[in-house]
Amino acid sequence: MTTASAEETASRVNPDVDAIRHHYEVGNDFYRLLLGPTMMYSGGYWEPGEGLREALDRAQERKLDAFADLAGASGAKRVLDIGCGWGTLLDRLTTVHGVGRGVGLTLSRTQQEFVHGLGNERIEARVESWEEHEAEEPYDAAFSLNSLEHFVHSSLPPRERTKRYRAFFGRVHKALRPGAGFVLHTMTAEALPMNRALLDDLKFLQRSEFEGCHIPHLHEISLGMEGLFDVVEIRNERESFAKACRAWLELLAQRRDEAVALEGEDVVARFERYLDIFAYTLEDRFFNNFRITVERRS
Repeated sequence: MTTASAEETASRVNPDVDAIRHHYEVGNDFYRLLLGPTMMYSGGYWEPGEGLREALDRAQERKLDAFADLAGASGAKRVLDIGCGWGTLLDRLTTVHGVGRGVGLTLSRTQQEFVHGLGNERIEARVESWEEHEAEEPYDAAFSLNSLEHFVHSSLPPRERTKRYRAFFGRVHKALRPGAGFVLHTMTAEALPMNRALLDDLKFLQRSEFEGCHIPHLHEISLGMEGLFDVVEIRNERESFAKACRAWLELLAQRRDEAVALEGEDVVARFERYLDIFAYTLEDRFFNNFRITVERRS
């Protein structure tokens, strides 16, 4: 048996499956209560004057339609969603934008179960990491919405983190046909002064909700994709994600008794705290939420 070199090991990404499932395998009924009918777990695009909670579903649909256009996915034969959640993007791509087949990757068994329950024969959710995925043929577009934060462990030194991002973008490059679009949505962190309250909240995120999660810096992403993709657009969408967090908090408050009955007080309190942390850190510009559109180089 050949032992992997240190460089080979460092170039791989092995998400902590248990840590991911701690958050994403809270029951689907709870997530339906929290997220609303769209079951979309990232920022939405509200229009001026719209209510956060009242327009949440439409705001999410606008975002997904925009992403489809940015990636050039309309009418595509095959698309890939890395970290597909509950399949909302793939379902909309295949039912509204004429995509022939969508493949989604998730490490959550309950998310896969939910996607199967949609009854859409043109989409498939696989309990599989991006590192394990082998494309049967090249995809025409790819997406990854607020999943990159789970792909690199926070304990790694900067050089090893860059190697792992490089491995990720290399795999996406391999999966796509030349010229194909890839839309990445990810939070990033700014190097800003911290006070004790913020430090305590970040420790909570690391230890209690998203253990080992690394919020990347923009330069780490840039180094990871260098030479593999041409950048088409980078847009900071802090407000859209902060609004979504506030909308989810409103939905949770409105049906808190039901949420506690489903999952218990501890789980509900965890979600209330983490959503509030994400909302205010985005509003205070400690975290960013970048929409990055790129095209695969030949």
